[in-house]
Amino acid sequence: MSIEPCCYDENDTTSRTAVTEFTDDKLLLWEQIINGECGDRNKPAVQSFVKEMTMNTYHGYYVFLATFFLNFITIGQFNSSSLYLDPLHRSFPESHSGTLALVCTIQIVAALASSLAGGMAQKALNDYVGLNWLFFFGGVLMSFGFIWSSYSSTLEGVMMGSLSLGLGLGSGLLSAGVCVLWFEQSRGTMLLLAISGQGMGNVFFPWLIVKLLEAHHDVEEPWRPTMRWMGLLSLIVCAVAARPMRLPHPDEVEENEKAVATSCEIATLATDESYGSMSEGSNHNDLPLSGRHSSADFEKLRANSITSMVEGVTRSRLRSSSVAGAYQAVSTAPYLNSAASFTDLASIPAGNSETSFTLKDVAFSTTNLWLSAFTFIACFASLNAQVLIPKYCTSLGFPEAVGGFAMTLYGLGMLIANVTVGVAVDRFGACQLLASGFATLAMLFFGWPLCVSASQIYLLAFLFGYFLGPSSSLPLIILADAFACSSPEHILVLNGMINICKFPGYLLGSAISSDIVQMGGYANATALSGIIEILGASVLLMIPTPEEQQRRLAEKKSST
Repeated sequence: MSIEPCCYDENDTTSRTAVTEFTDDKLLLWEQIINGECGDRNKPAVQSFVKEMTMNTYHGYYVFLATFFLNFITIGQFNSSSLYLDPLHRSFPESHSGTLALVCTIQIVAALASSLAGGMAQKALNDYVGLNWLFFFGGVLMSFGFIWSSYSSTLEGVMMGSLSLGLGLGSGLLSAGVCVLWFEQSRGTMLLLAISGQGMGNVFFPWLIVKLLEAHHDVEEPWRPTMRWMGLLSLIVCAVAARPMRLPHPDEVEENEKAVATSCEIATLATDESYGSMSEGSNHNDLPLSGRHSSADFEKLRANSITSMVEGVTRSRLRSSSVAGAYQAVSTAPYLNSAASFTDLASIPAGNSETSFTLKDVAFSTTNLWLSAFTFIACFASLNAQVLIPKYCTSLGFPEAVGGFAMTLYGLGMLIANVTVGVAVDRFGACQLLASGFATLAMLFFGWPLCVSASQIYLLAFLFGYFLGPSSSLPLIILADAFACSSPEHILVLNGMINICKFPGYLLGSAISSDIVQMGGYANATALSGIIEILGASVLLMIPTPEEQQRRLAEKKSST
């Protein structure tokens, strides 16, 4: 059926409703506009059609904003939790430094555990009660944890509150997995921007906590009212951010991607001065060669439209079968950028082809084993800077505000790193960048005892945040580089295995370092942390390239 765009009535609600849905008639109409078959593009009817398509707000943008604020309130709070350790030590002077450090480390372990559990249950929750209730409940747990801790008379009670707080923090980690499903072409950019909420929180909350501690200095234990304010803020932000959180409906993402792509093509053609304006009923072939697009240009646009439609069907199938398809876009392997390769791979049933591998194959691959070993080793020192810097400042006689500002710079470093690391990853590779980053962290640990002035501590904290910031995303990129082309359905499981390897180091590493500080000083603790990071960086050098890993898996499979 042929449609004349000039007959489109912007005041007709029936026409407008039809435009907002991806029907065959609408796709045909857009194809006519792209191919120059609609007459004058400057006519109000045509302009209204394009405007109607671009003014409807895509729900994915609400999910993006919600993810930003969930990361802001959760990860920002966790990375600032070490500022409570000195006030807690004054309230519980009989407690060892290592025991106090568990107040912080128990949060991240509980957060990882709750995010894994939430990830497995998110589909059922989305279908039956609504995924937004999961994120709201995370805010309730955070608020309850803060308030419980603020009224606890024992350190054990404070730890129980930290456990509840950590379970709530998992909603921030889980939100990124939801946001990434709402975008295809711009997935990497939108995910990085959403996760940058962590950096904003890392900058904002140290400042806020220090200000609240100072505001309640007339109270015997100022950390108690400070935690109550943090609990109230957490509940409010999570309640607001949880509202739009849900999984996309079938084809919802694909329809938006088509709308964005077609709008861009229309805008390009409509503003192209060489195309010119056409009167109603005229044909672009009637124009002189210099005033019209070549047939090759239109064939290219038509081919792009067809490719987008094919990719949309493919991606829809991947998303319905496994959310691991969402990690295709974070891979930096060059051969994953080809739409044709993507389509070919998506048509291969998982685990049923010579180019697809089972979960056992990839779990015991060289890449996954060495990456798991790196994670297990490096996490014993990863949180040490965050936990020890505030106490180090007070040990030198500086006021708490110095430690608070140092943690603000620590968060600023993480924020800048997450924004700028993409270019370096594309240039040098995720594995090489991660190894060099942890080698640099080792040098910072070795040089830590030489920093005795406030400015030196500020620089140290910023550099720690900058080189530690990408450590949460780079392992995922390494997995995507190695397996997204052949076994994308297993990436989520592998990432879960990597997260499990973090538990011992996150839980015990800072506690052990705090005890070493109490017994032998900061020089011994930082030297041991530097050795651990050097060992972790060395393990990363054992990971093969993605091509070599695929070759080894193929050889192993062919020999069995």
